[in-house]
Amino acid sequence: MHIPDGFLNNNLAGGMLTGSVCMLGYCFGKVLKAIPVSSQILATNCGNTTLKQDSLLLSKNSRQTFLNLAFIGSWIFAFQMFNVPIQSATSAHFIGGVFAAILVGPFFGFIIMSSVLTVQALFFSDGGLLALGANIFNMALVGCFLSYYVYKFIKKFNYVLATFIACLFSVMCASILCLTELSLSNNIIFSQVAKYMLNIHLGVSFLEAIITLVSVKVFNGDINE
Repeated sequence: MHIPDGFLNNNLAGGMLTGSVCMLGYCFGKVLKAIPVSSQILATNCGNTTLKQDSLLLSKNSRQTFLNLAFIGSWIFAFQMFNVPIQSATSAHFIGGVFAAILVGPFFGFIIMSSVLTVQALFFSDGGLLALGANIFNMALVGCFLSYYVYKFIKKFNYVLATFIACLFSVMCASILCLTELSLSNNIIFSQVAKYMLNIHLGVSFLEAIITLVSVKVFNGDINE
């Protein structure tokens, strides 16, 4: 599902990169409000022993948060390593966005997914730098951020069903967007590739749902220890 360079026209690639960067900035703004800056608290309240202790605790919690994010990001990186080539333009693989969003929420999840996709493009040639905005839009915004709200709504009725439908939404919508972007750039004919790509990703979505359910249970245990 990673789109390489040379498969999107410049206007589409540039527009999606701009939108993805704006969304990333918005998510950073949201998560920074949730992370305490202990050094500022200590500087402001240096004479208050209780506040010093609270600040040290907040600092410890912040470090643990970042460790958890790195832990989840590493798992998603490994999650996406198994690729099935689809013609010459893209590939089928797990996304891991629902997994990240369930564990840490949509804002942190979007940042994790964007970071993983950026590292893959920069160091592993998995997805192009010019196409990075499209890949972030497909797999981080749709595959993680929007999918979380599908999960959140259905979770009221059934957690397992919510995970399955969110993973189905995540993988299938991301793959349809990928196809649409390639088609708009005149690199594929949508009708000729859609059946093959969507059939593969339908299977991927069910496998991803099963792995997500197991992984969330395992990671929740590790993170809460």
